[in-house]
Amino acid sequence: MNLSRGLLWSAFALALLSNGCSEKWDMTKQPVRDEELDTAFFAGLDSKEVADVPEPASLRPCCIFGTDVGAQVRSVPVPLYEIHNILDIDTLGTHQYNKGAAALVPRGGERVVSDEESGILYTCRGGFIDISHVRDNADRTLFFASQIARRSATGGVIPIAGEGATRRIVLKPLDERLVREYGLREVVTSLAEWLDFQASIWHEITTWYGWASTRFSEKPSAFSPEDMYSNVVGLKIAGVVIRRQEATTELEYNRAVTALLRDALTKLGPLPRAATQRAFEYTDGIWWDSTKRVPDNQLVRHRNFDIGPRIYPWKLSDAKNFSDLRAAQQEFDQYCQGDWKPLGLTIRDRLGKVPFQKMATLEIVPDEVLLKNGFPLPRSGRTTVTQADFPGIIAAIQRAAETELGPGVGSPVARANETSRYHE
Repeated sequence: MNLSRGLLWSAFALALLSNGCSEKWDMTKQPVRDEELDTAFFAGLDSKEVADVPEPASLRPCCIFGTDVGAQVRSVPVPLYEIHNILDIDTLGTHQYNKGAAALVPRGGERVVSDEESGILYTCRGGFIDISHVRDNADRTLFFASQIARRSATGGVIPIAGEGATRRIVLKPLDERLVREYGLREVVTSLAEWLDFQASIWHEITTWYGWASTRFSEKPSAFSPEDMYSNVVGLKIAGVVIRRQEATTELEYNRAVTALLRDALTKLGPLPRAATQRAFEYTDGIWWDSTKRVPDNQLVRHRNFDIGPRIYPWKLSDAKNFSDLRAAQQEFDQYCQGDWKPLGLTIRDRLGKVPFQKMATLEIVPDEVLLKNGFPLPRSGRTTVTQADFPGIIAAIQRAAETELGPGVGSPVARANETSRYHE
């Protein structure tokens, strides 16, 4: 079968982003079946045929758990500085890949302007959702998929931004039998989702040990109650976009993520802004402490160390049973109508009998700042860690958190000395 360069890229259904005009990647009028995809794969693949999608330049500003949070430098409060991070489903705006970078210029010459917004909102079935984490993980999953596709026949190394370390993905050639059984698109997408989740775990680890993307320490946000679940929502959204072949241009990808994000939140049961404010009040005094300021690590009192493979959200009633605060149940039930059953999300770690860790490895060499802050190298004399080391490193973090924040830090349940500041 003779596939042109443009058609081969369409066959991958991973046509993503270019540094130039998005129109030249619009191959949606000539979709290719999975059978043709496999034929192209086994006929041999030139990696130049697959677009080299740029890695997202930086993370979106991360939302500290809580609201109306102040800041301080050493012990001195910063005047007129408060973090307001609540939004609702009607203020999400339009998603933009690699938010903050220059947008593409489509046909007609008008620059694409994004009204994208990020923040936190509460959902009946998904708990608190951090929209910045959702967006970042969607974009990174897309980037990983493009890079895996470029190296699918040969394997190779994918360098990625450090976040307190030198990092790279070492990829093996994709298993031919696996590709024949599931189709190349599914293998690439599933592996990209798994790798994104590993990268998201590293983000939590590195912020605990002192890396920050802002001028303030981000340790208070490491493993905060909503992080891991929000990360999975993001990678799941990107996975759907890629599988549906709705990322053949940047504009198409942005529109698809915008629609799927709204759809996902609608299914989870989003609360309006004022109700999310009250939800934060309900957990104030338990999961977080409104009397503290950034970067005080005591600001977020409970941390969620669950890394799956099945992730469940922390719910308001997990912190404090509604039977103790009847007015709260009545207030929130007007939105949730009794549908509080948490939606568990699974991060698949294999296809068939082949674990993803045998297909790719996330290799990390921590920077000096992490080592100075006590980063626990798992092997004496070796500075490289991989995703296989994450459980042991997280166990060390949890022990340190219990010393600093008290026993029970890894559970959503209020401890004996913790009381909700919710006012009935």
